[in-house]
Amino acid sequence: MNVLYKYCNQLGIVKILGSLKLKLPYISEVNDPYECSAVFYCSDDKAAMGEQCLRTLKRNGISPPADWGHKLNELYETGELRKRLEEGMRDFIREWNQRSCLLSVSKTAKEPVMWAHYAEVHKGAVIGIDFDKLFKMNPVNYSKDRPRINLLHEFTLENSLEIATTKSVAWSYEEEFRSVFDDASLRDLAQKDLSCIRDFNSKKTWFLRLSPESIREVVFGLYTEESLKSAIRKLIERPELQHVKLYQAEESETYTLNLK
Repeated sequence: MNVLYKYCNQLGIVKILGSLKLKLPYISEVNDPYECSAVFYCSDDKAAMGEQCLRTLKRNGISPPADWGHKLNELYETGELRKRLEEGMRDFIREWNQRSCLLSVSKTAKEPVMWAHYAEVHKGAVIGIDFDKLFKMNPVNYSKDRPRINLLHEFTLENSLEIATTKSVAWSYEEEFRSVFDDASLRDLAQKDLSCIRDFNSKKTWFLRLSPESIREVVFGLYTEESLKSAIRKLIERPELQHVKLYQAEESETYTLNLK
């Protein structure tokens, strides 16, 4: 069993337990501007840079100019060639991030700062999900350095995963796990009835379908109101969720919460 935790506000926890669906934000919606971004580099190889530039043009349906050889020399000498390669890669990653989704969960339900930021200042709840029954989640690598992407290589799903699962060491308290879903994988999951797309706040949004057996725990926050606790208890009285365990977060002698 691989139980990981999703911090929820008061409305979110009710929606997840009621629908057994988990909203997937687009990568472009992350709140840290340094997150899901990279540093670009390439060797000073005019021929290789020219070939990559041609591939970029072809990918965008653009034919190279008739005097490409002359143009290549001019772009290389002025430094414009590398600049255009970097701009092309930035545009490609930006587009990728706008159509790919990110699922983020945590290894712990005991972190007070997470409760403060993502669970409505301890008024919400945390849901524990067994991802062994769903799909692989990848641990986030906390680093002082951003991922490095070679401009002369094609951007791959592995590149996307590296970028999405690398964060500043300042975020290490989150103990985060992530999974990336590009549009093709989401459509494939939809064909298997494991995902669906719905209107959410006037925007087409992807949701993952959660199997009832994957829901293992719900943790009440320090200030979760009794009305929300009652609503959650009622939701897990359904036959398919009666195995779900309830916990209460409590203060401890350290800065980590206890779960009772």
